[in-house]
Amino acid sequence: MWRVFLAICFLIMTASFTYSAQGGAAQYSDYVEWWCTVYGTRTNDIEPQEAEQFIEKYFASKGLKAANIRHKGRFIEADIYRNDKRLDVILFDRRTGRIRSTY
Repeated sequence: MWRVFLAICFLIMTASFTYSAQGGAAQYSDYVEWWCTVYGTRTNDIEPQEAEQFIEKYFASKGLKAANIRHKGRFIEADIYRNDKRLDVILFDRRTGRIRSTY
């Protein structure tokens, strides 16, 4: 019984690592280096308009486009495109500067 349970857990973990290794537009818990500290945290929240500019600049540096930017409190959600095809939806935390994929 325990062996079956452990085998199932192992398969689930392997599948999740394989999926995450494929990579989205933003690596899990990535952060924008030019305005965050080494660990991706800030001392104060970034203003919404400035955060939009940084998101656009960050993804433009990767050859991608951020569009349909939506504000949700301290978070900003944006669709990420390459050649007019949506690759990802990211969530940006204005308090910590962290970016993560919602997929």
